[in-house]
Amino acid sequence: MRSIRKTLTISLLTFGLLAGLTTATLAYLAAKEEAEELFDAQMAQMARLVEQLAPDDASLPLVIENEEPWTPAHPYEEKLSYRIVSNAGQVLIASPSFPAWIDHEPVDGYHDLDHPGENWRMFTLIGEQGQNHIQVVQSDKARTEIATKIALTNTLPILVFLPLLCLAIWWQIGRNLKPLVTLSEEVSERGSGHLDPVRLQEVPTEINGLVRALNRMLQRLKLSFERERRFTADAAHELRTPLAALQIHCENLFAELTDEQSRRSGEQILSGLKRMNRIVEQLLHLSRLDPQERLADNTPLNLTELCRELIGDQIPFAIARQIDLGLTAPDTDLQAKGHALYLSILLRNLVDNALRYTPRGGEVTLELENQKGQVQISVIDSGPGLSEEQKQRVFERFYRGHNKSDGSGLGLSIAHQIAELHGSEVKLLDREDGKPGLVARFTLPG
Repeated sequence: MRSIRKTLTISLLTFGLLAGLTTATLAYLAAKEEAEELFDAQMAQMARLVEQLAPDDASLPLVIENEEPWTPAHPYEEKLSYRIVSNAGQVLIASPSFPAWIDHEPVDGYHDLDHPGENWRMFTLIGEQGQNHIQVVQSDKARTEIATKIALTNTLPILVFLPLLCLAIWWQIGRNLKPLVTLSEEVSERGSGHLDPVRLQEVPTEINGLVRALNRMLQRLKLSFERERRFTADAAHELRTPLAALQIHCENLFAELTDEQSRRSGEQILSGLKRMNRIVEQLLHLSRLDPQERLADNTPLNLTELCRELIGDQIPFAIARQIDLGLTAPDTDLQAKGHALYLSILLRNLVDNALRYTPRGGEVTLELENQKGQVQISVIDSGPGLSEEQKQRVFERFYRGHNKSDGSGLGLSIAHQIAELHGSEVKLLDREDGKPGLVARFTLPG
């Protein structure tokens, strides 16, 4: 799944860095070019100054050998030199640092001189008839060093600004996308019991329509769930009394029947009524569970005692089915946090489901174990088990699989919802001992 923040951050940082580096490069090249132009102007200015100060006398003696050397005031001073050349090509006077290998023949204008070890830049000012020629040279190495320093000085602020720009982009993207993150967290934490409108302190214009549409959808869902719960509860409640009365009348009628065929028909009618009564009871439980997301108060209870009472209630049904029903638990009673009524419904549904699908002569065991501060509850049967596809679908409402029984197809769905109310999950596993059967397991905080 693509992240908007990550995509925006990477793209904007990439564009920002490219723009900043391009600007810095262009600024560096421009500053270096301007520095070169400045150095050329400096050479021309120096030549003009020397021309104004030097006498126009071609007979001046050569004084370069007699000139006393001086101490440079700056390291780059020796990199800029001049000399005066007569019209006859004779050097009249020259700086001590002026390269002696340069040809005396003057050529007007700027020239680049290549020499092993160091290159030079020269400017020659050709004098008019009867005047001397002025030559000014400068080390190319010095020019490059100075131009680079000037260019870096102009570029450095841009390079320092780039990290600050990247940090500002990252911070602004996070700050402006915060409403989206808040909206995502707000919606992801909601369940069927929390369908109130989403309320954000600041809603950006771009997602204002999304928030309004989401709130309308939540409102419709809330009304739909309420109508469904109300209909289920009302229908189950209305059916409960007439079905109970009908079952009593059917039992009275069945007691008076003597004909074998009539008694078999009566048994089928009575079995169907019992199944309808069970469906009504399960629907009532389901209507109470639907609107809740988490139990508000999970009080400590004696889980071992709760399981003993459940086993005692289910013994008659197990005897009728010729199934060995038992409880395996530590000697010390285990405590768990949960709702006693709902947990009893959950355990009863799991045990009842195991008894209904276990063949005669089989066994069903309710097992309690202490697992590092948590209580693990397992209902183990010796039935035919379930395929992987059935394990995924068995928690759907009214799904009864291929092994038909007199169940309603709601027991495991209710058990699954009660487990979710306690922050747990019912898992259906194969038996670990390799025998045929199924293990329904969930955990509770101790």
